[in-house]
Amino acid sequence: MHTKENDTTVIATHYWHDLGDGRIQCDLCPRFCKLHEGQRGLCFMRPNQGQQIVLTSYGRSSGFAIDPIEKKPLNHFYPGSSVLSFGTAGCNLACKFCQNWDISKSREMDSIMSIAGAEKIAQKAAELGCLSVAYTYNDPVIFHEYAIDTAIACRELDIKSVAVSAGYVCPEPRAEFYQVMDAANIDLNSMFKFLILRR
Repeated sequence: MHTKENDTTVIATHYWHDLGDGRIQCDLCPRFCKLHEGQRGLCFMRPNQGQQIVLTSYGRSSGFAIDPIEKKPLNHFYPGSSVLSFGTAGCNLACKFCQNWDISKSREMDSIMSIAGAEKIAQKAAELGCLSVAYTYNDPVIFHEYAIDTAIACRELDIKSVAVSAGYVCPEPRAEFYQVMDAANIDLNSMFKFLILRR
């Protein structure tokens, strides 16, 4: 059930459980954030509101771009085609070398987000001649429900879905997420990657 709160779309999620001590634990990623009412986890987008974990960035994107599919980078997935790329605020990692830190660690959601529902993204990708939509910029693990709904809407228009992720997610949500993805680039987020980027 989607509810509007402070001009942000907030939806209930289901990967969490009650710890019985006044806190609830988010079970989306292996950080297992344990939160009191009103607290937010490391990703900042999945707080404890009303003794449940909610997603506060559903339908709100940090930006869009049309990229060549090779930029994801994917080599043999519809080569030469265009992909509509988008993400949201928040991330469950804290990489010191993050090139999108202003998005992934944003606390001022309204300053960087525009409203874009799942169906609208799929329709826009089709209108722009993009063969696929990429869930990127921050880790799509964080906007799990939004990404899944968008991928389902894309499938109805024969638009493919590409996940660009570090893969830091628990087994059950991982299975649900990748069931609707058509391709994925799993990044190695480590000091090794940082050294490569600096060369």
